[in-house]
Amino acid sequence: MKNYYHMFANGADAKNFITSEEEMVSAFNRVGLCSSLTGVSVLSFSIEDSHPHILLWGTDRDCRRFKDYYEDISSRCIARRRGSLDGVLLHCELYEVTDLSYLRNVAMYTVIQATKDGKAVMPYDYLYGSGALYFRSGRYVLPWNIDESGNVLEPVMFKNLSFREKRSVCGSTFQIPDEWLVSNGYILPTNYVDVGRFEDIYRTHNCYRVFMASGKDKYKDVLDKMASVRGLMIEDIEARRLCETMCLTLFGRKGTRHITPEERIVLARELHRHYNLSVRQLSTLTKLPEEELRKYLA
Repeated sequence: MKNYYHMFANGADAKNFITSEEEMVSAFNRVGLCSSLTGVSVLSFSIEDSHPHILLWGTDRDCRRFKDYYEDISSRCIARRRGSLDGVLLHCELYEVTDLSYLRNVAMYTVIQATKDGKAVMPYDYLYGSGALYFRSGRYVLPWNIDESGNVLEPVMFKNLSFREKRSVCGSTFQIPDEWLVSNGYILPTNYVDVGRFEDIYRTHNCYRVFMASGKDKYKDVLDKMASVRGLMIEDIEARRLCETMCLTLFGRKGTRHITPEERIVLARELHRHYNLSVRQLSTLTKLPEEELRKYLA
């Protein structure tokens, strides 16, 4: 069953996720690449220097595959370009969105990131997001089709690029479909963004305008939800103390070394319920893989 999912990363963790315009284009293109690899529809997105925000439509399994691909390919690209991961820890969160009012808020949140964060650009002019696609008249030129001199470029099919150009555009050994259009080094979002489904969230131009003009209070719910999904990160010493105390209370043992995997899952659940520790920290404390933990903490 397909649903809406918000995928995002914590900018404080990723830090220097992007350090150049070339890396920004690569991060932008990976959204299309991951959509192609998984069959997931992208409704909206924005790439920031330190993190991405993406609204997806698909099954839980496929959206998680999208997230995994984006993290893995991003890490490989960074390591290849810089010779190491350079301290970048790109870990994306993913959660299902079911409430229409919240959906309208978070969908807009993924579009206006650049403007909200202080960049002198409107969402429909921002090169590294999908804001140029929605509620348009039909008589407009996409920003990715204009070069630095202001010339309007003709998009080309991916299959007509050279091997080197294909590798540069995809940033990976994975490739997009032959018929997808590329312009000025960008995989055009028109290949994979479900504009119609995004517009259906708002239904009218005026509703879209109202949500675009919303103030900070409108996005507090989004910020609170993201904080809740990420969980708390407390000092490691304090986290270990809480873990030892909880383990002793539940199983009569001070540490996780001598309890079963099933008991570790119970321990993780209780730590999460009582202290809202992040999944990453719970994984370290209980020595269980993050992906396994997420199945039991959902």
